Amino acid sequence: MTKQSLLSGRRALDSAALTMLLLASPACGGRSEFNPAADPHSDAGQPAREGEPEVLRWTEAQIEAAGIRLVPAAAGEILRQLALPAVAAANADAVTHVNPKAPGIVRSIYKHLGEEVAAGELLCVIDSVELGNAAAGYLRARALAAAAETTLARESELFQGRLEAAERVLQGAVEINQRIRDRERELHEKAVSTIRPLLEAEKALQGAELERDRALTELRAERDARLLALEVERRERRIGEDAARNQMLALGLSAGELPALDAASPLLAGTYEIRAPRSGIVSGRHISTGEFVDAATTLYTLEDLSRVWILASVFEAQLRSVRTGQWGQIRLDAFPGEAFAGEVTLVGYEVDAESRAVGVRLELDNPALPGWPEAYPIRPGMFGRVDLVVERSEARVALPESAIVHEAAGDFVFVRVAPGTFERRPVRLGSPAGELVEVVDGLQPGEEIAVAGTFQLKSALRKGELGEGHSD
Repeated sequence: MTKQSLLSGRRALDSAALTMLLLASPACGGRSEFNPAADPHSDAGQPAREGEPEVLRWTEAQIEAAGIRLVPAAAGEILRQLALPAVAAANADAVTHVNPKAPGIVRSIYKHLGEEVAAGELLCVIDSVELGNAAAGYLRARALAAAAETTLARESELFQGRLEAAERVLQGAVEINQRIRDRERELHEKAVSTIRPLLEAEKALQGAELERDRALTELRAERDARLLALEVERRERRIGEDAARNQMLALGLSAGELPALDAASPLLAGTYEIRAPRSGIVSGRHISTGEFVDAATTLYTLEDLSRVWILASVFEAQLRSVRTGQWGQIRLDAFPGEAFAGEVTLVGYEVDAESRAVGVRLELDNPALPGWPEAYPIRPGMFGRVDLVVERSEARVALPESAIVHEAAGDFVFVRVAPGTFERRPVRLGSPAGELVEVVDGLQPGEEIAVAGTFQLKSALRKGELGEGHSD
C-alpha cells in the first residue's frame, strides 16, 4: 500500500468520527444521555475551593435529561400532623334495623341484599293472625265510638223537640188562664161580677204557671240525665277506639293508613306490609319466604352510606393535641393515591385497657370515586390511616420535602443561581410537618429551587468531587 493510500484512509476515518460526534451533539438535534462528567467545560469535576459555594453548570439538554423541575421559594402553611391508624365504619346514627311488630309468616320479599331503597318503599309482606285480630278490634271500636256519637246527637235533638213542644202546650194553658183572669178583673171593676170569680181565676193562672215550670223542669232533668249517660258511653267508646288505634300503630301501621281501614282491607286477614323507615342500602337481609318471625326478629338492616365515620386511635401521650373540629387527611389501603378530608366530631372518653389508646371519630361524605363505578367507595371495615392536623403555622419559606437532600453533614438544596447553573446550598430546617418543610435559614423568597432531579444533581456533584470523568 502506498503512502498516498494510507493518508486517504486516515482522512476518511477522521471524517467519519467527526460526523458521529456532530450527530451526538445537542446542537445538532441529537438527545444526549445524562452524563455531566462528559462535558469538558462542566465544573462537575472541579472540587470547590474552600469558602466558595459548590456549583454545577449544565446544558439545557442535560437539565432536561435529568428531569429537573424548579419552583420558587415562597411562604407556605406548615401543618404539624399526627399519623394515626384508622378503620372505616358505618355512621351509627344512620343504621336502621327493621323489625316486625307482630308475629307472623313471611309471605313475600321485595328488597334484597345490596339494593338501594327510598323511605317508604316496600320491603316485604307478612301474614299475622294477631294483626288481623287487632284490625278487627279497631274496626269494631271505631264503629261503636261512631254509634255512641250518633246516639248522643240524636237523643239531644229529640229532647230538644220534646222540650219545645211541652213548653208550647204549657205556655198555652198559662195564657188561657191569664185571659180568663183579665176578663174577671174587668167585670169586677165594672161591678158586674163579685170578687169570687176573680180569685178563682187568679188561682187557676198560678196553678197553670206552676204546672208549666214543674213539667219543664222534670223534662230538662230527664234530658240531662239521659244525655249525661250517653256522654259517658261516648267517652268510653272513644277510649276503646283510641286503645285499638294505638295497638294498630304499635303493630307498624301509620296514622295515615287507619282512616282508610274498612271491612274490605287485607289487614283483616292479617296481611300487612313492611316498608323502609328511611332511605339507604340494604346491608343485611335476614329472612326467607315462609319463615316465622316475631318482634325479636331483625328483617333488614339499612345503612345510609352517603356519610361515613373514620375511627382512629390516639395514644395517651398524643391526646392533648387532639380536639373536636380538627381536620385530617384520610388514606385507605383500598385506594392508594387517593386522599379524603374528614372532621373530628368526637374524642373518646375511655382509654382502651390493652392498647392504651383513645378512639377518635372523624366524619366525611362518601362521594363517587373517579375510576371506580361503584357507589359509596368507602366501605365499613376498610383499613387506613389519618394524618390529623393538630397545629398550623405560617413559614416565610416552605418547600416540598422532595427538594431537601439529607446527608450526615446536614441538609441542603440545589438553587438555580443562573441559567444552567445550580448551587448546593446548606439550609436549616424547622420541625417536619406534612408535605411542606419550613426552611428557617439559607434561602430567600423567590429563589428557584430544584424539587425534582435532585438525586441526579447530587450524583453529578459527587462525581465531580471524586474526579470521575474529568477531562483536561
